[in-house]
Amino acid sequence: MPTLKKGKITVVRAPLGEEVLGPERRLPWLVRLVQLYFRIVGALFPARAARRAYLLLTTPMRRARHRQSDPVLEQARIFEFMYGKELLKGYEWGQGEQTVLLVHGWESRGTGLRNFVPGLVAEGFRVVAFDGPAHGDSGGRRTNLPHFAGAIRALLRRIGPIHGLIAHSFGGLAAGYALAWLLPELHVGRFVFIGVPTRMNDMVDETRRTLALNERVLAQLEHLLEKKFGRPLHQVELVNLYERLCPERVLVVHDRYDSLVPFDAARALYDAWPGVELLITEYMGHYKLMKNPEVVQRVVRFIAEAD
Repeated sequence: MPTLKKGKITVVRAPLGEEVLGPERRLPWLVRLVQLYFRIVGALFPARAARRAYLLLTTPMRRARHRQSDPVLEQARIFEFMYGKELLKGYEWGQGEQTVLLVHGWESRGTGLRNFVPGLVAEGFRVVAFDGPAHGDSGGRRTNLPHFAGAIRALLRRIGPIHGLIAHSFGGLAAGYALAWLLPELHVGRFVFIGVPTRMNDMVDETRRTLALNERVLAQLEHLLEKKFGRPLHQVELVNLYERLCPERVLVVHDRYDSLVPFDAARALYDAWPGVELLITEYMGHYKLMKNPEVVQRVVRFIAEAD
């Protein structure tokens, strides 16, 4: 890895009265029953408990829906593409020669990042998004990291090279996996990672706390994940993928008080990769930062500006 040089850090605070002050999404009421199940079954049958935990981790509990339409949704050119046996839904805007790909997070959908579309189209880009497997209007009931990444590979083979990528949360981890391990020949110059988990240990630890897993179950779960990923967990961590991705420029956007993906994830990538620019938001949480006009403008400018 080249000598680390630090990129600039910018802070954007939520407008007065629009702060996200509490948890952005509460756990279901039955979470205590789920934890009780894992305490009992995990003590007696750790392998079975690990398989059940993996099933929960790979099954989206809801599909994001739009409550109402808007001009960006109505202007989208909708297309479909196959990934394995599943029919996935795609969206396209603009006619530019250079393409920007939007990748959504867990239990979201491609059009959840549509606030970036008008600015990117105005800058002359073609913008493409999609609903991942088991998300939005795409087929499937379950998905995991390599499966979601495989869908990104299928889409990229259809749409061709991309100038830049804007990814939110789990989508950033999946995009990194896809470009590092499934399409290493495809070079992407600019990455924007928004609220992205960058270390697998953090995600596994969060699973341990949420499901009340004991150490034996956790070890079994990590073994199962590595088997599904086809490689050790550290090889899929975003912090360790710089030499495989070789990005020209990287912007990390993360809220200092994100309650779903801790800010430490952004700091870890800033510390591990050379030249990363860090845009810190305050009191916008895990989701609202993508709707903040100043954040949107800065992201579009980062993608569009000349080297």
